[in-house]
Amino acid sequence: MSVAEFSIPPVVKTITVCTTPQRAFDAFVVDFARWWPLATHHDGRARPAVDCVVEPYVGGRVFERDAAGVETTWATVLAYEPPHLLAVSWFAGKTPDVAQRVELRFAAEGATTRIVLTHSGWEGLSEHAQVTRDAYDNGWATVFEKGYGEYANGIS
Repeated sequence: MSVAEFSIPPVVKTITVCTTPQRAFDAFVVDFARWWPLATHHDGRARPAVDCVVEPYVGGRVFERDAAGVETTWATVLAYEPPHLLAVSWFAGKTPDVAQRVELRFAAEGATTRIVLTHSGWEGLSEHAQVTRDAYDNGWATVFEKGYGEYANGIS
């Protein structure tokens, strides 16, 4: 089955947090290791992971680091436009040739910030596309909506 033969809808998660777009953006990027559930959501090859990082520039990496200092890349930063947009080419646990796009948009709504995460580009995963998409749909609910949402709401 070729990429052109099917389409998998993106995973879209939306949350509103009680802080400014800049603080919400920084909470996601700068404080990444403080809210990401590294004990349960990691690549698994480089164990034990003790840190995770978003390098804050286009071409930067999103990666985990194990106790020996070995780094395993999860993604490459495609767009870095604080405090409005972060987009990455996401291939955690896979190779860059099957990467999907994860995009986060931050928008002020009065005294709060609305953040929309869109994870798309599943078709490159061929027969594993739908299963992987469904797993990420559940995973982003835990990691983004709950983990990041609670963290960002606690920083004001």
